[in-house]
Order: sequence, then C-alpha cells, then structure tokens
Amino acid sequence: MGLHRLQPGQSAVILDVRHPTPATRQKYLARGLVPGTEVKVLRQGDPLVVALDDSRWAIASEEAAGIEVTPIEAPVRRKWWRRQTTR
Repeated sequence: MGLHRLQPGQSAVILDVRHPTPATRQKYLARGLVPGTEVKVLRQGDPLVVALDDSRWAIASEEAAGIEVTPIEAPVRRKWWRRQTTR
C-alpha cells in the first residue's frame, strides 16, 4: 500500500522506498524515510504531511505513492472495571 492511501491519524511502517529517479529516492532516505521506520499521516492531500520522530515532512502525493507502507493497527481501547466485592 502506498503512503498516499493512509488517512490522517493513521500510522504505518515503511516497507520500501521506490522512485523512478535515484535522486528522489536518496532525498527521502536521507530524511530518514527508510524501511522499518514508523510514520504518522498528519494531513492528507497534496502535499501529504507526515510525522517522523520529532520532525514533520511534506511529501507530494505523487511521490508518496512510491513509498510502500503497512498500516499499524490501532490498539483496541478496553474499559477495565475493577471488580468490587462486598463482604
């Protein structure tokens, strides 16, 4: 799945960075967008805005399509109730 398909608030792990030009690929790898890195989409559109560690990056939607990711499932929030017993 391409990075451009994620919705705002979704997180994913980068699997591969593919681009037709080696210079564009190198630009993203130098920014830290490398396989195994977790990113979070902050804003959808053109450009797409992602958070990576403590930095924010704007990526053209066309270029974001060349960044293959796998979404991270959001943890299920559970309400834990403390069982109270009466004696």
